[in-house]
Amino acid sequence: MSKDSTTEKSEKPVDVIPPEQSLPDNLNAAAPSVTKALATRESKSLPALQAYTKFSFFVSSMSIRYKIAGALILVLVLAIASLGMVTFSHQKRILEEEIKKRAGVFAHQLAGAGKEGLMTEDDLSVFATIKNIQKNTGVVYAMVVDKSGAVFMHNVLTEKGKILTSPLDQKAMEAQQLFFQQTKYNNEPIMDAAVPIWVINQDKSIRVGTARIGLSEKELQDSIAKQKLNFFWISLVFVAIGLLIAFALAKVLTGPIYTLAVGMQIVAAGDLNQQVKVAYKDEIGKLTESFNQMVLGLREKLYMEKYLSHSTLKSIRKVRDKSDLKLGGERKYVTALFSDVRGFTSMSEKMSPEEVVEVLNIYLNMQAMIVTNRGGVVDKYVGDEIMAIFEGKGQEVNAVRAAIEIQTFCRTLNWARAKLGKKQMNVGIGLNSGDVVMGNMGSQEQMNYTVIGDNINLTARLCSAAQSGQVVISKVTADALGKEATLKKLEPIAVKGKEKMIDIFEASAITGVSREALRRNIFMEAKYHLEGLADEVKTATVRNLGAGGCLIESTVPLGTGSQLVLHINDKTLKHLNEVKATVRHARKIDDRYYIGVNFEGLSETAQASIIDWVHHVNSEIQATAAVN
Repeated sequence: MSKDSTTEKSEKPVDVIPPEQSLPDNLNAAAPSVTKALATRESKSLPALQAYTKFSFFVSSMSIRYKIAGALILVLVLAIASLGMVTFSHQKRILEEEIKKRAGVFAHQLAGAGKEGLMTEDDLSVFATIKNIQKNTGVVYAMVVDKSGAVFMHNVLTEKGKILTSPLDQKAMEAQQLFFQQTKYNNEPIMDAAVPIWVINQDKSIRVGTARIGLSEKELQDSIAKQKLNFFWISLVFVAIGLLIAFALAKVLTGPIYTLAVGMQIVAAGDLNQQVKVAYKDEIGKLTESFNQMVLGLREKLYMEKYLSHSTLKSIRKVRDKSDLKLGGERKYVTALFSDVRGFTSMSEKMSPEEVVEVLNIYLNMQAMIVTNRGGVVDKYVGDEIMAIFEGKGQEVNAVRAAIEIQTFCRTLNWARAKLGKKQMNVGIGLNSGDVVMGNMGSQEQMNYTVIGDNINLTARLCSAAQSGQVVISKVTADALGKEATLKKLEPIAVKGKEKMIDIFEASAITGVSREALRRNIFMEAKYHLEGLADEVKTATVRNLGAGGCLIESTVPLGTGSQLVLHINDKTLKHLNEVKATVRHARKIDDRYYIGVNFEGLSETAQASIIDWVHHVNSEIQATAAVN
């Protein structure tokens, strides 16, 4: 059969290394060509490597939820695709067998008629049989070919007498039994069936021709294509359902992980008051329980740290990598500050214990903040007394500045509390510099990192000698101040254990101290508008607040000297609900503006309320760790 017939062609094997690219015998001579070949190979593989790197980065940066959902969908798609391939392959094989069976029946029927026709040269009977066969669905052609390869009879009469020479025709005429092959006829897929026609002459089989039938496979392919389309839509529905289930399952699996991650971020930010809800009893639930236990342990340690001095914590951090702590100390030069509330005993007799603790904590907290800001550490609290230590370069100046600030802020606070009808306290402060013994002291069961020595005892004596509102310092400390402080020599005092009288001085002022009241770092929303432009309200954040003004953070610049109206909506700061302010300085950091403003026209009562609020101490201690 010659018309539009197709045959398979074998491909010529390709050498792995073509002869013209074989390596030469001389390796030195081969080096340039080898280098060039490697460079060419590397340049060809570079895009693939870059693509793989990008894909790996994309996958690694994906959320676990999407990774789980993607993996489930991939498995589902592969399963559906595999099922489809197996199903369609099996179905195609069954349909092909059915076509072959029909084609074989028709071919044998035509072979019977063709045998008689070839023997008697009666082509009309053969043509009649062909026409009967052609009435069946799918029969594209039917023919009888004689032994020479000439068409004896064809359903298309113009084909009669043609010599068939194509490879496909040769295979059909050489077949010794029923033979099938797939081809095309007028661009239509055909299943060609060929049956040899034999006659027996004197017990010898002689082949006189071949009967051939061509059945169309278009119906088969259309049926498979239709089923594939149906399978595709059904698969698409299942994939969509699978996608929903996969994302729902991924959300269920990753939800606790995400919640745990959020909890970790909160803890990393320093807030130890969070507990993650344990929603499952699986491995993730156990991990969540372990995390909660860890947070509880950290919270407990943080609360314990509040009972330890900074020097004790510093000592612990130095030896935390060692197996144990050891008792012992070392000699150091320090400046000690002792502060004691005057008239505390008589005052406490007139107040309830709750009031005593509340008021005392306000004054102790203020002093501790000042000491810390000036580079010192509070070693211990003994009732109404504070013991602080200053070390390093300029320790004497820092200690005296802290002491004078304490007295200055204390006077301001007392003025504010008196305006509000609240109890006030006054302190006396003593300072001394010298060598002390600093280290772990106590027993093996309980120890304290502190300082002892004659100079510490002298500092305590100076504190006792100080009057209310007074700062008394030793000669050693005074000599280190130079001309930075305003000093007044006092009458020498006798100290137990000392043969000579001790020279002392009163420090009333020192350079580097300008503020008269404590300020408080806060994070509070506020609104403001330029004076006379009430319709153009801007939002800002108050970052620092004092009785005289505040520092606001804004995205809008303001010029020095600008007049504005500030609104701080806080029930405890009702005096700042609408207050006039003047811009004194402004600074841009990144894309934010930090603007310092002074309040204008505040009454003394309003100023007193702000001062009292700034010094307020929250009785509920928050478990908030410092974040570096």
